[in-house]
Amino acid sequence: MDSLRPRPLVRGIAVAAGLCLAALLAWQNGLGRLDAALYDAFSRLAVPEPSPDIVLVAIDERSLAQVGRWPWSRDQQIDLIERIAAQSPAAVGLDLLLSEPSTDPTVDQRLAEALRRSGNVVLPVFTAQIGTNQVQAMLPVAPLAAAARQLGHVSIEPDADGVVRSVYLREGTEDRQWEHFALALLRTAGARVPDPLPGNRAPRAAGATGGRWWRDNWVHIAYAGPAGTYRTISAADVLAGRLPDEALSGHIVLVGSTATGLGDIYPTPLSGRHRFTPGVEISANVIDNLASGTGRVIVSPWVGVALTLLLVAAVLPALWLLAPAWALAASAAGVVAAIAASLALLLGREVWFPPGAAVLSIAACYLAWNWRRLEHAAAYLVDELGRLRRHGAVPADGAPARSGDLIDRRIRDLAQATGRLLDVQAFMSSVIESLPDAALAIGEDGRVLLSNRAALRHFGEAAAKGAEMSRLLAGFALVAGGALDWPAQTEPGRSMECRDAAGRAFLFEYAQCAGLGEADTAWIVTLVDITPLREAERKRDQALRFLSHDIRSPQGAILALLDLHRADPEELPQEELLARIRRYVLRTQSLAESFVELAKLATAPVKEERLDGADVLLDAADECWTLAQAKDIELATEVPPEGAPISGDRSLLARALINLVGNAIKFSPAGSRVDCRLVPRDGEWCLAVRDRGPGIAPADQARLFQEFSRVGAGADGAPGFGLGLAFAKAVAERHGGRIECESEVGQGSEFRILLPAARA
Repeated sequence: MDSLRPRPLVRGIAVAAGLCLAALLAWQNGLGRLDAALYDAFSRLAVPEPSPDIVLVAIDERSLAQVGRWPWSRDQQIDLIERIAAQSPAAVGLDLLLSEPSTDPTVDQRLAEALRRSGNVVLPVFTAQIGTNQVQAMLPVAPLAAAARQLGHVSIEPDADGVVRSVYLREGTEDRQWEHFALALLRTAGARVPDPLPGNRAPRAAGATGGRWWRDNWVHIAYAGPAGTYRTISAADVLAGRLPDEALSGHIVLVGSTATGLGDIYPTPLSGRHRFTPGVEISANVIDNLASGTGRVIVSPWVGVALTLLLVAAVLPALWLLAPAWALAASAAGVVAAIAASLALLLGREVWFPPGAAVLSIAACYLAWNWRRLEHAAAYLVDELGRLRRHGAVPADGAPARSGDLIDRRIRDLAQATGRLLDVQAFMSSVIESLPDAALAIGEDGRVLLSNRAALRHFGEAAAKGAEMSRLLAGFALVAGGALDWPAQTEPGRSMECRDAAGRAFLFEYAQCAGLGEADTAWIVTLVDITPLREAERKRDQALRFLSHDIRSPQGAILALLDLHRADPEELPQEELLARIRRYVLRTQSLAESFVELAKLATAPVKEERLDGADVLLDAADECWTLAQAKDIELATEVPPEGAPISGDRSLLARALINLVGNAIKFSPAGSRVDCRLVPRDGEWCLAVRDRGPGIAPADQARLFQEFSRVGAGADGAPGFGLGLAFAKAVAERHGGRIECESEVGQGSEFRILLPAARA
């Protein structure tokens, strides 16, 4: 069996392998289409509002139909720029390819003059792939570049699935770099630009196009919607003079192609299946992100690895600590947690954490560990069948199950083998379990082989199989003197009376029997609880002492007074004689009533009714008001205004509180104060009575609540009966509560009854 237990080394190797897999996948900072699909889905959950300050002048299909096919002449472009500039926009971005000079140089000069007159035109820098790993910048022709306010690159690099999710805010060579077209437009418009620029610095994709081309500040785009989200005006309307007044004033205007046939369109996370987003509108989204501060960045590889390892490490212990169903639930929870963490970071912090590595790692660990569990279960079943056959529990000629898969066959074989043992085991177990007293089977090594329900109730889990008998008996002491140890020092079959650490009385017996093995021996040990018998004997003795002393004492005093009066009638006036006899009779009556009430409380059922603890406390205080007034003691009460719902017997609770309040008045000096409070405490109601009496010494507090135990005397010198506090303790315990005392010599005492609050 030990060979079938998962070894710590194997488990450690499996954990290390799972964490290494998670770290390796997380270092990639995204697992392609899986993380891309999650990013696209998350992006649709929180779409920012498009800025009304961004306007697109689109070279759309209607413009091509009315003006002519692309490319348009330089004169038409000049006319378009001048009509836009006439409305004083904040900046104009001309997202058009102007890298080839016109056949007539004067045309380019006229276009340059138009750009200078506008004074706020930004021209694009395109990039072209040359060879395998070379990138070349395609600048506007020299006159146009010189006339433009700024230049900005419009490079777009789709992900592996062709979707545009990110841009680089800075690109170029070691000698010259350009900011993104959106940044150039924001600077031209005089808008606030983030400083420093957002984005991942020198991301891992920077070297994908060769060492000479340099890229930095990689940001993911938070798209405001699919194509057509931003306000768009057809270039045909601008050229035809159909542009409303002030339509472009103070706005950032981007001029670019949106016609499908011109090819400058791309799929985005928010674009429809058949409606891609033009490049000029992608630039509009970047402008909107930078202006509003919603630019998204991807976590660094180290942070991604740390988050992934944390998520995977939180799930791994569940695989070997929990049952398969709970392990599956924990793994699913880990996957949900990874996706939720990614979503929270993206929507709350504008940080993209690809959860695919954590999801795949958790799934891989779950599958690997369950494969290991299946192998382990199969080996265990085979080993158990062999062990049962070796011990003769299974006939050697028993026909094994043939149908079903391997695990099903092993389970049915083991079920048939164990079924033959269940009848005998059930009978023996029922005999032992039905014993009313604690019974244990002890092996030769002094360890527990079997324990019944009574033993488990007494010892708890300490009496489980394999426990040492000497430890179980460590708290027992023989009544005759000495400790009860194992092996016992007396002969088998002889009863010994002993007590445990809690003071309960037992009869200890043991006898020898056959062990589990052929040559083994074992011992049957029984512990018979005789505590109720000893408690009954104690109560009988207390009752006898009570009847012989406490009850007889006032009766003897009455007889002595009568004899004295008979011998000398003038010794005591008749009025004083009757007063003394009355006091002794009342004392006898009070003793008898207290004794009867305490005896009835031990057996009579407690009436259950819903009560207001505040009413019970106030009734007890009212009952004792006359006694307090007689001693000039202030009786103060404090109860919650909303009441205190409890459940129990009103008369018993009131009598217990009357005892506490009466004792407080009795032991308090005249002119002092007794406080009665009802306050909530940890789901319970605390009924507290505090006096200003002499207090109780720590040595006397241990026997406060014992029957017939008297501690001190009242302020008038009269001793108590020793039954009032015992009665209060019994009432509290019968109501599922408890009683406490807090006292200091010279500082007074506080008695508290704590009762569970009644459920609504």
